[in-house]
Amino acid sequence: MSPAAPRTSDDDRLMVLLVEDEPTVSKVVGSLLDEAGYRHVTIADHDQIPAAVERWHPQCVILDSEPRANGQGRSWVDAAAIRRAHPELPVLMFTANVDSMDEVRANRSARSKAAGFAGVMDKPFLVTEFLATLKYVVETPQEAVPDGRSLGTDGITVFPAVGGAASAEWAPADFFSTAVHELRTPLTSVLGQAQLALRYVERDPARTRDAIVRTIEQASRMNRLLNELLDHARVTVGALSLEVVTFDLGLAIAVATPQYEHGDVPRIRFRAPREKVYVRGDPDRIAQIVGNLLDNALKYSPSGSPIAVSLEVVGGQAFVRVEDQGVGIPANERDRIFAPFFRTSRTRELPGTGLGLHISRRLAEQHRGRLWLERRTDTGSVFTLALPLAESVPAAPGPIQQR
Repeated sequence: MSPAAPRTSDDDRLMVLLVEDEPTVSKVVGSLLDEAGYRHVTIADHDQIPAAVERWHPQCVILDSEPRANGQGRSWVDAAAIRRAHPELPVLMFTANVDSMDEVRANRSARSKAAGFAGVMDKPFLVTEFLATLKYVVETPQEAVPDGRSLGTDGITVFPAVGGAASAEWAPADFFSTAVHELRTPLTSVLGQAQLALRYVERDPARTRDAIVRTIEQASRMNRLLNELLDHARVTVGALSLEVVTFDLGLAIAVATPQYEHGDVPRIRFRAPREKVYVRGDPDRIAQIVGNLLDNALKYSPSGSPIAVSLEVVGGQAFVRVEDQGVGIPANERDRIFAPFFRTSRTRELPGTGLGLHISRRLAEQHRGRLWLERRTDTGSVFTLALPLAESVPAAPGPIQQR
């Protein structure tokens, strides 16, 4: 069966199916496809590919090749399945992984031959090369995949699952390639939006301004990511220095929380005891822990839903709790959420690195404290940070002596 649907008289543009779970990259590519005269449909879930192909009859599939956070890479299997069901439908790999690019171009491995990729487009990309590759592929007839070549239905293990037997050996060896992949995703958006701005600058000032704004947003995201990667490297080798002082934890939280309020109606409610709660540590790093918890709570909760933050003293410890009404965490993933680069199955379509909770727990441990998931349901989570109280408190200032 041919994948191409009859073109109608009122819209004879070629249809492209884009499979991409990064929203910012999807927007950039979508703008390029629109400008180049293509129709397009974007999906983030690989499980929806067969239905999308049957419904939209695309002339090309652009397939994001990045591995999932659980170590399972879907794209090789998905490409093979598409080619078996629709031999004439070209599939392009869209990747930030240099090894995947080389494997597709060499076309020597069993999975590359079974997948039958028509070409590969790397992240970040040049607009001219991207559009030229797409044009060539949709205009070139595809060869059928030989019979008897199958990759099965299970995901291919690209790297060991976090917590598995080989994960300890894998993590140091592949940290660099993982970091490069995480950086190339926002860089793809930065360069793509900048190229769009150049193309629009003379004829469409509004779209130029929008592209520049998005470029700044993604550059800021890269800066945050670089800071997270640097912190991860430092906490891993124990090289993160702390500026330790005795400070009022309640005041530090009260100062930090408004920074995460971005709407007209405040969402974060902070409940603190009447008395000051003194702890000893680095105020900026403690604020970083609380900030990571607030950022996750806001990102993964419905718009407008409240976030409850509380501080209480029990025995010789201060307990900070952050409670949200978000997507929750599946029971089988509870023990893995603090592993580096791990993201739960319910949040992978949203931007993130999977480093925030890992770094926060290591920072808590450096303060002789703890960070854990206290409670989780299908409609929310409660994370708790425990820190030891300071053994002594700052002396109150004496009366001012007049001269």
